[in-house]
Amino acid sequence: MRKSLRLAVAAATGAALFATGAAITVASPANAVSAVALRALGITDIKVDTSVAFIPPTGSDTIPFVIKVNDPYVGNKAPTIKAEFWKEGEQTTSAGHSASVTQLTDLANSTPAPTPPTSPVEVKGTIPVSSSDKPTTSTGKWTLRVTVKPDGGDAVTKDETFEVKAATRVNGASVSPNPVTLKSGKDVDVFVAFELEKSGDEKLTDVRLESKSYDDYISLSTGMESDGKSYHDSASFDYSTSTGAWQLKITVTRGSKTYSFVKGFEVKKSGSSKASSKITLTASPTSLKKGKTTKLSGKVYRGSGAWKKKIMKLYFKKKGSSKWSFVGYVGSSSTGKFSKTVKPKYTGYWRLAATGTSTTYGSYSNYKLVTVK
Repeated sequence: MRKSLRLAVAAATGAALFATGAAITVASPANAVSAVALRALGITDIKVDTSVAFIPPTGSDTIPFVIKVNDPYVGNKAPTIKAEFWKEGEQTTSAGHSASVTQLTDLANSTPAPTPPTSPVEVKGTIPVSSSDKPTTSTGKWTLRVTVKPDGGDAVTKDETFEVKAATRVNGASVSPNPVTLKSGKDVDVFVAFELEKSGDEKLTDVRLESKSYDDYISLSTGMESDGKSYHDSASFDYSTSTGAWQLKITVTRGSKTYSFVKGFEVKKSGSSKASSKITLTASPTSLKKGKTTKLSGKVYRGSGAWKKKIMKLYFKKKGSSKWSFVGYVGSSSTGKFSKTVKPKYTGYWRLAATGTSTTYGSYSNYKLVTVK
């Protein structure tokens, strides 16, 4: 039975890239300060860390920002700083959501009292974001508003709009076969597939099959298919592999954040004396114009040797579909090698199946994606 895809999320620190701000506005027109006063006291800049401004795949996270407050002190008294924000589609005329912001400290509490700074003072804050927040559309924006109220003076505000992008997703993660049944003296091929749904600068940094109880794992490649989203790879398990609960762990980095997506499966042992089988499959070319052909080729094995004169079934699955369609038969030579030229009508996946016998287990080849332009 296919198990559900769980997500484990870990955050990492990294370099920040910032967006520019908007013009200063006065919070209370009735008590508007003069242009000279604005230059002496106000918010000179707001920078939101856009490298991590996206919805987390699960749970909650924060989006950091930094504001610069010019000449904030009246005497040695610190101002009151407030930050609030509005999500996509919310009106800034309504009550906003609270953001965290660090307050400046009164200089009067120090002995001797220091001279107030003449250059802009940086103040840090964070905006909470949750996986339940709706993804931002191509034109959607969030708005951050910072208000600085000096001691005994009028409040000054500044708005900053920024885009919060959709969450990173891993779809259709699968491990086949599941369970993996180990056979004495034989290798068992385990196939991995998933799709990485990108919404930013995501990079696939690690893919592995790992035991949940023992220090036993197999690293897979981090290369994607030609479409940049699909992933297929395989690994061989031998009889010495640890049994029990295992997981497929997919690690993705985005900005300074790191996320791990996890899919569970089981490994067990069997005392069967049947021989294992294996099919390798390549396609060339993997990208072609409609009406052109591609060559599917590879080799079929029985145990460690060639499976001679084996008749296999060829299947095709259109991209976006969950149904495999039978295309025809492909036979191997006396050396186990095979080849077949096909003319794809649609972009999709190809694979071969070798039916099992009383002495040999059946098997599927790896998937090959062929893109039709």
